[in-house]
Amino acid sequence: MGGQISMQSGKEKTVFIFEAEEGMILARDVYSPGGHMIVPQGVALTHDLINTIADNHILEILIYDGIQGTDTEPTYFDKLRATPEFTKFTEEYNGTVSTVKNNLNDIVFRDKEIDVSTLIADTDSILSGSRSNLQVFDMLHSLRKNDDLTYVHCVNVSLIATIIGRWLNMSEDDLNVLSTAALLHDIGKLMIPEEILLKPGKLTAAEFDVIKTHVNLGFNLLKDKNIDNRIKEVCLFHHEKCDGSGYPFGLKSDKIPLMAKIVTVADVYDAMTAARVYRGSMCPFDVIKIMEDESFSKYDPNVLLPFINHVVSSYLHTNVRLSDGRIGEVVLINSNRLSRPSIMCDGEFIDLSKRPDLSINAIL
Repeated sequence: MGGQISMQSGKEKTVFIFEAEEGMILARDVYSPGGHMIVPQGVALTHDLINTIADNHILEILIYDGIQGTDTEPTYFDKLRATPEFTKFTEEYNGTVSTVKNNLNDIVFRDKEIDVSTLIADTDSILSGSRSNLQVFDMLHSLRKNDDLTYVHCVNVSLIATIIGRWLNMSEDDLNVLSTAALLHDIGKLMIPEEILLKPGKLTAAEFDVIKTHVNLGFNLLKDKNIDNRIKEVCLFHHEKCDGSGYPFGLKSDKIPLMAKIVTVADVYDAMTAARVYRGSMCPFDVIKIMEDESFSKYDPNVLLPFINHVVSSYLHTNVRLSDGRIGEVVLINSNRLSRPSIMCDGEFIDLSKRPDLSINAIL
């Protein structure tokens, strides 16, 4: 891995993880709450390493005061952020968020009618350019935090859901309905008090009950609008789970419409990969692991499996940093454990599905 410094001098200093900066040199190994080493001493911090440490709920780290690493290995996402294509994507994306914000506010607060073609024009432009579906995923993962959280989330979910729909070979007309439904799925949240919606800490049970009303609020807002009924269904059903554990009705899989199932997967993926106040964005392999461990009972495997297969397969033959600090190449995707591929590292073949002591920390 880049940034490993063999000789150190200078005083040690404790910093909060949210104050950590790229290039700072770790003065002590960093371990997960479970006792696994996340980052070894002497490593120069990168954006993704800081996120990884934060993801493990570690609040403080020990660094060498006044020493900066000069050989930090940029991650894949660091390199992507430096490209002209990413700059162009960011400009288009921010313009789309601004347009969607105005359109949703017009619908909620000014009772404007919904013009589907206008609503999805910008998101369609992002997806219809020369970028591949997976390039869009990578660019979404690389975006910096944006304060317009609800609007950003709606744009992200629309882009992700539409790509999933493409992977499921949906027709162009159905994709347009799906894209619109995903843009409007959380419109009810605009009617939730901001002190609850934007609360940085854990919600109380009563506050969570208020949050859950957004599906009914959104549906009631849309139910008399002249739009495809599937859009209204997505608004109402996108928190239902296939095992019946969702809300508002506790529906089982056979009662949940396909588009709602797709938006649900896109919704949870964006929620897990988005940068939060209390942590950075998660490595895609960490997200896939959570989906594998917890999600096949909750989400339709016919939607979830093609989705994570496409995402994981896109990282074949890319370099990754392992939790022990070594760098290797993804050489084989394990179909039975997609989050734990096989890595070639300094001539050693490492099957992560058989190495619970190792994990992927960053994509380089």
